[in-house]
Amino acid sequence: MSALLPSHLQDLGATLPLPDADQLRLLARHELLSAWLQRRLLEELAAMPLPPESEADPSLPASHDHDTLYRAYAQRCGFDTLDELESWRRARGLTLDDLEALATFDNRLARSTHWIWSQEIPGIFLQRRGEFDQVVLTMVRVRDPDLATELFFQLQEGECAFHEVVERHADEADRLRRGVVGPLAVNRLNPLLMRVVRRYKPGELIPPLDINGVVHLIRVESLQSCRLDDRLRAQLLEECRNRWQREQLLLLRDRLLHQSPSLEGIS
Repeated sequence: MSALLPSHLQDLGATLPLPDADQLRLLARHELLSAWLQRRLLEELAAMPLPPESEADPSLPASHDHDTLYRAYAQRCGFDTLDELESWRRARGLTLDDLEALATFDNRLARSTHWIWSQEIPGIFLQRRGEFDQVVLTMVRVRDPDLATELFFQLQEGECAFHEVVERHADEADRLRRGVVGPLAVNRLNPLLMRVVRRYKPGELIPPLDINGVVHLIRVESLQSCRLDDRLRAQLLEECRNRWQREQLLLLRDRLLHQSPSLEGIS
């Protein structure tokens, strides 16, 4: 658990105020209870006041002025002007404070998330950096194991080229992309393939590999080490926040099941 996570958020699921039983049952009946609880947790996280020293942190997402945030929110809602957003607010009976909370939510959540977990990201990256390396493969999927073995030895002996195997034996989707898969993160591969790929250097053939009943002939084209860029940093921050949220949802589920065993809809 992050050292910068405030104490009231560490066990928020055990203390978060809940609606009365009738409202909870109504949310559960419409399969909205889980979504409502997730949103409430994130709202509490977004509402966390940041300490004064956060203003001197150049890596923290900028705290945009309200006009910018309102216009961005209007666009997300499909409106061209703030007048249309104002009409929408009135039609739904929302107060100005309600609208402000909605328009600033993403920015406040991003800032809180960054402040709490950003110091953990370099360590997480060092532990898991291999998962995010970018790989490019050439791949042919064959359903006949004997044919796959024969093609593998032909490729090894130079009796045929990989592009010829693709043209003759790949399905239409693989032929359209010439058998090329990637570049994509190694951790997006099938778990078995993810383990195998790292044993081979670019240009090497992987022996026929059975994945879910389909034999794969694969050549590693390139394997590029990743770096901790803004995209990956944002992904890891989101993972940290999601882990916290899951922990709090478990606490909430236990509370709700103890309080109202008939409630459903929370996962």
